[in-house]
Amino acid sequence: MAKDFKALVRVRKWALDEKQRELGEMLRVAEHLKQERQELERAVKAEQKVAAENPQTAGFAYGNFASAIIREREALEQQIKAQEDKIDAFRDQVAQAFKDMKTAEISERNRIAALRAEEERKEQETLDEIGARAATRKDGLM
Repeated sequence: MAKDFKALVRVRKWALDEKQRELGEMLRVAEHLKQERQELERAVKAEQKVAAENPQTAGFAYGNFASAIIREREALEQQIKAQEDKIDAFRDQVAQAFKDMKTAEISERNRIAALRAEEERKEQETLDEIGARAATRKDGLM
């Protein structure tokens, strides 16, 4: 039984570690999407600057560029929102894995404390018996 709790604690810790790794990867994906959004905004500003400097040449192409950017921006915002929703839902799974691990750890600590208390009780019984025998011998010798 003792090994069962230790194994359970290890399994629960491993499951928590896996969930945390997955969450970390999801957070990296979200951060990458946000960086793409920033790069897109920089590209828009650069294109606006070029269009303002050369209105005859760039002004004609800017309309198509702006339409494409709007579509790309909307798609990127949807991806970011979906990733953030996924992260929020997954955080609940991480919290549950943490709770499961802590429950197993507490059960293991309680089991060890109960074993220790039982050992101390048996030791005290032995000491009490030794003391009672010594008292009986002492009373018999007097």
